[in-house]
Amino acid sequence: MMRQGTWTNHRTKPVAVVTSTIPITIDKFLRELIRQVKAEGYDVCVVSSPAAELDRVGDEMGIRVRSLPMTREVSPKADLVALVQWLRVCVAERPSLVISATPKASLLSLLAGKATRVHRRLYIMVGLRLEGEQGARRQLLWIMERLTSWASTEIVANSPSLAARYAEQRLAPQHKLRQTRPGSSHGVDSDHFSPRLPDLKLADALGIDRSIPVVGLVGRLTHDKGVDALINTMGLLRADGISCQLLVVGAQDESDSVVYLDTLTSMGDRVVVVGAVDDVRPYFALMDVHVLPSLREGFPNVVLEASAMGLPTVTTDATGAIDSVRDGETGLIVKTQDPRGLADAMKTLLRDPNRASQYGVEARKWVIDDFRPEAVVRTLLAFGESGLRPS
Repeated sequence: MMRQGTWTNHRTKPVAVVTSTIPITIDKFLRELIRQVKAEGYDVCVVSSPAAELDRVGDEMGIRVRSLPMTREVSPKADLVALVQWLRVCVAERPSLVISATPKASLLSLLAGKATRVHRRLYIMVGLRLEGEQGARRQLLWIMERLTSWASTEIVANSPSLAARYAEQRLAPQHKLRQTRPGSSHGVDSDHFSPRLPDLKLADALGIDRSIPVVGLVGRLTHDKGVDALINTMGLLRADGISCQLLVVGAQDESDSVVYLDTLTSMGDRVVVVGAVDDVRPYFALMDVHVLPSLREGFPNVVLEASAMGLPTVTTDATGAIDSVRDGETGLIVKTQDPRGLADAMKTLLRDPNRASQYGVEARKWVIDDFRPEAVVRTLLAFGESGLRPS
């Protein structure tokens, strides 16, 4: 189904198709990209699974949108149906540029784009799902990633370590691969995410004692975010005599979420678990230290958001995560799946609030200086390089 916002006859301009599997990704993270593509003279058509966010982006940005159901998980029948629909979209739109983000939308749109000879097919690669997988599932994800890279004309990794990991896995030829500078796929709005006083009413509603430091994790409640290590770390901190509270905020819709939810809620009143929220800023404002013990990332948006709000972050040396913190300057980096190392790093900042505060100040300064959305997106799109402007 096609829906249109306010637009001029799109056949007078070259068409750019922008896609992600679910439209919330476009709504939250790709608006600056769409603005820059429009400014280059393209007529933009956004394609994503049907949802209210898709229509909102179309209405607010004055662009056309097409709803095309896509599943996040591997589903041969549904994926084949979606691929046929993608071929129809490419034939109808005749785009000269396809920009894809998220694994499934990228695989389908780029295969369709290659089959219909779209000139420029840009894959925004924001993480490797195969990391941490084993056996047949890992092999299947590797094959899907190879297909996506084969169908693209260029692959843009959103962190230096992700680009290196992609090359190490032999997933694409080096001439196709580049990265955003210094990382991230869209930067962060440091005016929107800025330091603020804690909301005492929210703290009371959550049962948080403001006299006790708060450590916070913002992210999906799933194994890949390092929840196992975090749970063990809280036990180590308690054994070390460190008094702190844990605030966990994020979606609980993964297959293992219910197990982690049960474990966290059984840990006592010093642990508060909140589901997905529309605005994470009030929750960041309740934290003293942000922690992301992730096992894999592309470049974690949440660290940029926490940094912009003046929070220090403790994260791991996992792909992507290692690029999001300047160790000993904006936060601390520990090894993945190392509860003892994670506990020691968190203890360092909890026992030295002045050091934690200084890291937070430096983190915000780094974000303001280096992660302005318009600058990051310019490095992603690379318009102005030879042959990359619309004709």
